[in-house]
Amino acid sequence: MPQMSFFDWSARSAAMAAALLTLTAQGCRKPAPVVPQAVRASVVQLVMPDTAERYSASFLPETQVDLAFKSPGLVESVLQVRGADGRWRDVETGDKVERGAKLAVVRQLDYQQRLDQARQQARQADAQQAAAEAVFRDAEQDFIRAGHLYQSASLTQPDYDQAKARYESTQQQAAAAKAAAEAAHTAVGQAQLSLGDTVIAAPFSGWIAARNVSVGSLANGAAPAFTMIETSTVKAIFAVSDTTMRGIHPGERLDVTLDALAHPLTGTVTALSPMADPKSRVFTIEVTVPNAKDEVKPGMIGSIVTGGADRRPRLMIPISAVVRSQRHNGAYAVFLVRQRAGAFFAETREITVGETWGNSIEVTGGLEAGDRVITMGGELLRDGQQVCVL
Repeated sequence: MPQMSFFDWSARSAAMAAALLTLTAQGCRKPAPVVPQAVRASVVQLVMPDTAERYSASFLPETQVDLAFKSPGLVESVLQVRGADGRWRDVETGDKVERGAKLAVVRQLDYQQRLDQARQQARQADAQQAAAEAVFRDAEQDFIRAGHLYQSASLTQPDYDQAKARYESTQQQAAAAKAAAEAAHTAVGQAQLSLGDTVIAAPFSGWIAARNVSVGSLANGAAPAFTMIETSTVKAIFAVSDTTMRGIHPGERLDVTLDALAHPLTGTVTALSPMADPKSRVFTIEVTVPNAKDEVKPGMIGSIVTGGADRRPRLMIPISAVVRSQRHNGAYAVFLVRQRAGAFFAETREITVGETWGNSIEVTGGLEAGDRVITMGGELLRDGQQVCVL
């Protein structure tokens, strides 16, 4: 082997030293540190969510009826009331009338004449019936005597047959006279009804909502002459969704407010629509409100507060905390914050959820009050991953 010079040996030694330093440096290098995932978290609490909901409601009268003449004719008179200026005038929209008040009358002369004629015909029919019955009774007595004589051979067959024929004939005449008398009395009753129908009377104490006739106008049953409303109680009508419908029950008392009134009212749920509107898919609710002071006028707009009955504490978390379960399809989960050895880690937990309120959702299973759940950043996490809570 040739002898190595100093320079060659020095160069080789330097190269070996450099390689050794490189290997030593690589062996002593520490692994890159794990960067925790930044998240936000909050504590699960029992809260009382605001379940009250406010709906717009329109008010209708308890009763509204259209009044028309059944007997047509010229309007002869209209109810007179004293106006604000003290003068008498025809009843108008907005006037209050008492039950039984005669609102209007059509000319009764023709109907009175028909009634008088019907009564006269009835009297004649009664007289004819009485005469026919008297003749029948005589024929009946003769027929009975003829029968006895015929049985004792004291009367001939032709005489007996004649007595029998007269009996049967007068019997038919008496029956016809009775039917005619009954028909005549029926005509009297109809004429009395027609005469009575010339008057429109208020069926209840209430307000005139419309008047469509005047003295001298021709009235008939095709169009209403008056419209009346009764407002001692009023109906508040509003519409709700199917989810709200489940929490409303007949007899439930609800608060009603109107901008026109300084104080709230209380009504009772009296009717719930059995089916939704086919277009809007909402259900109509009727609330009956006492209105003894006539403070509420039909057509007013108010608001009704619902949902106050279901006021139980609930476990609520932000909706942003809920993620899809990584274990079961269709299930929901959250990430809990767990601390180990001074560090924080995400732990997945499956939950069941209930109803939502705004940005929060009810948890019905899987969590307890005091649990700390990740509310932001959970969609980027995996179970057991280290986190940094901001």
